[in-house]
Amino acid sequence: MKNLIKNKNQFESFRWLVFASLSVLIALVMVSCDTMVEVVDPDIVTPESLNSEAGIQTLKAGSLGDLSVALSGSAAGHGATTGLIVMSGLMADEYDYSGTFPTRREGDTRILQNTNGDMDVIYGNMHKARAGAEATIDLAVNFGGVPEVESEMQSVVGFTCIMFAETFCGAVPLSKVPANGDIQFGEPLTTEQMFNVAIGWFDQALASASGNANLTNLARVGKARALLGLGQISNAASEVSTVPTSFVYNIEHSVNSPRQENGIYVMSTLRRQFSIADGKGGNGQMYRSANDPRTPWNDGTEFGQDDVTLYYNQLKYTSSNASVALASGIEARLIEAEAAADSDDDIGVQTIHNTLRADIMGLPALDFIGLTGDDLMLAHMGERAFWLYSTGHRHGDLLRLVDVYGMSPSAVFPWGSYFKGGDYGSTLRFPVPQSESNNPNYVECL
Repeated sequence: MKNLIKNKNQFESFRWLVFASLSVLIALVMVSCDTMVEVVDPDIVTPESLNSEAGIQTLKAGSLGDLSVALSGSAAGHGATTGLIVMSGLMADEYDYSGTFPTRREGDTRILQNTNGDMDVIYGNMHKARAGAEATIDLAVNFGGVPEVESEMQSVVGFTCIMFAETFCGAVPLSKVPANGDIQFGEPLTTEQMFNVAIGWFDQALASASGNANLTNLARVGKARALLGLGQISNAASEVSTVPTSFVYNIEHSVNSPRQENGIYVMSTLRRQFSIADGKGGNGQMYRSANDPRTPWNDGTEFGQDDVTLYYNQLKYTSSNASVALASGIEARLIEAEAAADSDDDIGVQTIHNTLRADIMGLPALDFIGLTGDDLMLAHMGERAFWLYSTGHRHGDLLRLVDVYGMSPSAVFPWGSYFKGGDYGSTLRFPVPQSESNNPNYVECL
């Protein structure tokens, strides 16, 4: 039975290669047909057509599309497709699961199996985005003259590495499939190695940006996020010191097709499976009770998809084409505030947060004076949680409190009794899916 499962997973992991090969084969067969039935189809993308600036832009768009599906999910698939943002929000304290899918409940309880179908799809989409970006970079470098494409794609690879490092076990390999089709299996990377790989890509992105301010800011925020993961807090703050607060780089969504729709909106508002949490597991932020405009919500009068859980709908994303911030100047200021908290600079933390609150949202000032150590860091992280709600940051932030700042998991993650019965598990990261076991170097967690 194990062999059967493994063979099935191997097929799932590489079926896109089979489809690609079949497409080439069909194209070759069509060439040999009678010229009377030859038709030029402008919608078919050939290898030759990709070796152009328009072709490179097409590859770039494909990679960005894969990234949006991996992070936000989409309306495509059976009952829509979950993304890493909502699944990691379940692992953290942002969402309660109000649906019936056992794979999603595993994320909510943090009792996970390496055969979890939702995480297998997310894991694959993350690698598709990474591989597509790397292929675009290779083509752009060979073609020449499109450094901005190189920079944006290098940052995309960097962000996929960050997401793997912040949410998965240290054991993610970065395999490649070159043009000759021979798979180059990657070695499992530790969390530290993954953050360092990300920094390498962001350094390349900075070099390729060619003075483009938006791409430079994107790479700086990404690099600083990786530095936070490594515990290099002051270096992270220095990295983003020139990023303006007004900067934002969005993951875009569209109603042009189900695949392009915002899966967070679909899975919450339309499917009623992800309910905005409030004090989850005793340690979670009070996203509803705070009545904070950064985490708007409604409902609470009807049940979710499971007909058991009272449903509270997030209103941060209110349409299928709502964009999701991947990196922003607000995040840059929050990184500087974290460096101040790490230095026990209560005045510095207070100044940064109150400036953001007043200038961006018109919120009243907070008092951080006299807070020190863990209390100051937790106060900062609480504010950060509201600014970056449901953008894929919170899971990594809770792990940083444990891994970098030495706090107990039971003090920062949802803990104790689970609201649907039983207890929250002690697992803090997603395991590398069993589908990766086709890689002879596979381990579930290092």
